[in-house]
Amino acid sequence: MQYAAKTHVGLVRQLNEDAYAIVAHQVPYGVAVVADGMGGHLAGEVASALAVEAVVKHITEHTSQDVTDPDELLVGAIKEANTAVHQRALSQQGLSGMGTTLVVALFDAVQIYLGHIGDSRGYLLHEGLFRQVTDDHTLVNELYKNGQITLEEALHHPQRNIVTRAVGTDERVQADLLRLEWSEGDLFLICSDGLTNMVEERLMTDILRSDLSLAAKVDALIDKAILAGGHDNITVVLVQNQSDRGDST
Repeated sequence: MQYAAKTHVGLVRQLNEDAYAIVAHQVPYGVAVVADGMGGHLAGEVASALAVEAVVKHITEHTSQDVTDPDELLVGAIKEANTAVHQRALSQQGLSGMGTTLVVALFDAVQIYLGHIGDSRGYLLHEGLFRQVTDDHTLVNELYKNGQITLEEALHHPQRNIVTRAVGTDERVQADLLRLEWSEGDLFLICSDGLTNMVEERLMTDILRSDLSLAAKVDALIDKAILAGGHDNITVVLVQNQSDRGDST
């Protein structure tokens, strides 16, 4: 697998409350994670870091114990992340109510196994077709799916960042689980909403279809988000289905 990843604080916020990790060459599944924290001062940063750490630890430890069912690994990892964030929020003053979005991907050369909560997203460029594969857990997306607002209204709605599910805000958490097929040359992208709120899907598609290196594609996506205003933290993890060992940034 080839991969590139980067996070940027943006132009407005003082802290970067996003976190990510990628372990692309783990057997039998590589793992990629993005989390976008929320809460009071420092709380979002703590929540996202805790969630990513818990996910990678759980998957690494349980894979070494020959637990190879991908859904079992995803559910267990997300539960561990939820427990870690929720218990820290209860035990430490100033962190009450903190939470985080979470996208976790396990992948091999044939399939991607995805678990997600919140409005951080996953996209797949498969055989030239680029599409969003996750479904935002947001108030505005619920309104749109119920026919109460149009797509155009959803894109510019003042409450579009209100999430309906998050990791750590309750004792229990429910993730959406997906399985995706991919093949040689395909690209898989996970990112925080600091990218998707700033950069149109059409432009994302053009960048990912270009002849740039993976690292340059990640840089270009982040640059476009900053050029559009950089109103939030921006995190991009990009994985390409190729046998050659790739770069990390």
